[in-house]
Amino acid sequence: MKYAIKVLILVLCMHTLAQAQNAKEAIQNTKQIAIGKKMLERDIKELHAFKTKLKLFTTAFEAKDMKKVANLKSSILLDITREVGQSDEKAKMARKEIAQSSAELRSDRRENRRNKKDSKKGRYDKHDDKKDEARDQANTRDDRRDKRDDKRDFQQQIHRAEQQVTILKTLKTFNFSFDASNFDKAVANKKLITDFVVTLEQDIAATKRELSEDKREQREDRRERRDDKNERDERDSQKRRW
Repeated sequence: MKYAIKVLILVLCMHTLAQAQNAKEAIQNTKQIAIGKKMLERDIKELHAFKTKLKLFTTAFEAKDMKKVANLKSSILLDITREVGQSDEKAKMARKEIAQSSAELRSDRRENRRNKKDSKKGRYDKHDDKKDEARDQANTRDDRRDKRDDKRDFQQQIHRAEQQVTILKTLKTFNFSFDASNFDKAVANKKLITDFVVTLEQDIAATKRELSEDKREQREDRRERRDDKNERDERDSQKRRW
């Protein structure tokens, strides 16, 4: 009798943990999508403003207007500094998503182990056990893919951030001039600003892809929660029959 009570308590605890994890995942997914949409809107606006500033800089550079070039360079450096800070924040967020994916995988493994134990004990319908096991294995595959995607996103974000920091450091220490001896260096450093635009465009493309992945994960997590509820309902139904 005591053993049966302990088993029942353990099962209830595992169900409670699964429900808590599912609720946590739902909140995290909704939050990530909302943040991603806001970042995308902000980044598109900032990219447009940066490109406009770069055009003015290019015009001043071609006209060899030193005063305008110096003023625009100062303004551009402020923008680049802001973007470097934002890239750092995005890298931190990407790292958190890896941790979230890892937690989901651990939850999947617990669910898989529980289903196997139930199946071995023969307590419930064998056909339902096989369906539950197949669903959980599919969920695990999805979460493994999500973790791989999150790791890739993190690595690419770090690479972009490093590129941006290198560009910032180089431009900070360079003073544009149009002397014949310094002109080639001036052209090369001007190109760095164009290279920075490329990193901003890559960042926007990555945010769009991550938003798409987050929405897919949200759909998959909804399906997982529905599957978990169906499993609980099946078990409750079988218990009532016993």
